[in-house]
Amino acid sequence: MTNNKEEKNLKGIQRYYTRTRQGAHGNNYYLEPKQTCPVDVLNDKERFVILTFDKDDDYIVINNQRYYLNKYNSIKATDKIQQRVAIVDLKELKKSKPYKYDKKFDREHTSKFASFDELEKLAKQQWLINGAPYVKQVALYNEKEQRCRYYYEPSCDRRLAIA
Repeated sequence: MTNNKEEKNLKGIQRYYTRTRQGAHGNNYYLEPKQTCPVDVLNDKERFVILTFDKDDDYIVINNQRYYLNKYNSIKATDKIQQRVAIVDLKELKKSKPYKYDKKFDREHTSKFASFDELEKLAKQQWLINGAPYVKQVALYNEKEQRCRYYYEPSCDRRLAIA
């Protein structure tokens, strides 16, 4: 657990969200609000949104501009699969420097949105389902093949689980 001095040095989404590890290997976890997250932040319906994006992008596209996902504006699930999942702090993302986007960089899981308004509406829809968003990541082992795959359960809708 972090002490108060370390907590004060955190910036962006790090102040409000954490990765709570579970399981023997630490690859089962929740991306969830910290216990110290202020109630007014938790109740901001248009602030946090669960998104998917392409592993090779590490950005989302808004109004034909690339916004890179970093430790200040997002908390990401595993990088072991092509379609990644993140919880994004839209207030922090708006502070990020946008870069021009060219369609020639489209990938299978590139996430594109018309505007921040569209993302805020999505955040509100997700919040109304189950409050502040969280994501559960579960590692599923195949003993026979000695392989692991990941399964995500977003708080906003279990039917949207990503495998």
